[in-house]
Amino acid sequence: MASTSGSAAPTLDITVPASPTISHDKRDDDQDAIDEKTIQEVNEDSEKPKEVEAPATGPPDGGFRAWLVVAGVSASGLCTFGFANTFGVFQAYYTQELDGVTQSAIAWIGSLQYCLIFLPGLISGHLTDNGYIRQQLIVASIVLVVCIFLVAECKTLWQLVLCQGVGIGISSGFIFSPGMAMIPTWFHVRRARAYGIVAIGSSIGGTVLPIALRKLFDAVGFKWTIRILGFIIMALLLFYILVARPRVYPKKGAGGDSSISVILKNKPVMIYAIGATVIWFGLYNPLTFFDVYAQHIGIPKSRSFYTIVCANAASGVGRFSSGFMADYFGAVNVLVVFTFVAAIMCFAWPYAHSFGPLLVIAAIYGIASGAFIGLLPSPITRMVTPNLIGRTIGLSCMIMSVGTLVGNPIAGEIITGPGGFEAAGGYAGGTVLLACAIILLSKRAATGKWTGKF
Repeated sequence: MASTSGSAAPTLDITVPASPTISHDKRDDDQDAIDEKTIQEVNEDSEKPKEVEAPATGPPDGGFRAWLVVAGVSASGLCTFGFANTFGVFQAYYTQELDGVTQSAIAWIGSLQYCLIFLPGLISGHLTDNGYIRQQLIVASIVLVVCIFLVAECKTLWQLVLCQGVGIGISSGFIFSPGMAMIPTWFHVRRARAYGIVAIGSSIGGTVLPIALRKLFDAVGFKWTIRILGFIIMALLLFYILVARPRVYPKKGAGGDSSISVILKNKPVMIYAIGATVIWFGLYNPLTFFDVYAQHIGIPKSRSFYTIVCANAASGVGRFSSGFMADYFGAVNVLVVFTFVAAIMCFAWPYAHSFGPLLVIAAIYGIASGAFIGLLPSPITRMVTPNLIGRTIGLSCMIMSVGTLVGNPIAGEIITGPGGFEAAGGYAGGTVLLACAIILLSKRAATGKWTGKF
């Protein structure tokens, strides 16, 4: 028997080999790699978007609530861009009613309205990223409706510039920008499709409103026409405010630390914004002057405005179809192809000398230009992180405002010069072609290659 005194009892040291395990970090890395590979395969092989499911915590990519938001933002598009798209009717009306005022001077009203939809984008985007969404929509909607009613009382050019150009333009900007930033919170894989459907609202506005305005001008006069328009837009904006909201509200003050320099140093975003700005120098010249040109070649004013109606109605087809196509082939790829066709139509429209050919050109132009409008914000959302989407869209819109401001007045000056409508068409088509090349360059900067889905 071993003694228990003087020394410790011997112990048996048994080492059990650790079973092979995979650390949580390693497993997470592997899963992230698998997820990244899956998304990359979808992008490269252009598989159907429905085969890729968004994460449970991410955008739902559908559902009643998401599509209701799309409907609300689309309604706001009718009130902002849809209203602006009808300016060709106002251009023709003001030309007859304002004695001694040139085409170029009148065009400044529409250009200011368009420009100021874009110009407040940076401020609006900053407020949106910091959670001040509802406040923007309510204040801007009130200002927009008040300015519409004031247009009915305008009698001179400068009054129209202040109310229709500045007032309606700025308030539209603070309505438009937050809506664009809401969509990525609800959609990821089908984001381009959602943007395309949103853009249909402005197409409907540009189709229905010119017919209504022209008929009401003759039936009830200018003042009551504008008042009726104000009541319609008031109802649509109320619907927008009630149903449209982001899936997750940013925390107030949460976006204040991100520097705008991060966006300015983003080469693909800046190149894309420059390309889109160049497009605005010429893309909407035909839409602004279709009605005037139709009357110039002898078409009565009772039918001439249908060129604008035709272009805006066709643009709905382009906006809707391009969104679906972009989900498969990439937003930039689809945008460039359609915009190239729009450039050809910009060259062609002054050479249509009868109503039928002009309507055909207007329809093709509408489809092609509608795709650009529908897909305009989609590439930007792929070039930045989610927390910068609002400000990036806003900054890009602010840059684009330069083109929207001066494009139509330049075309107006060209029309009144010796070159006439043909020279204006050459100017418009050339700027749009140049812009296509610049936007392709933004794809190269973002992906490192000219081909592939993006």
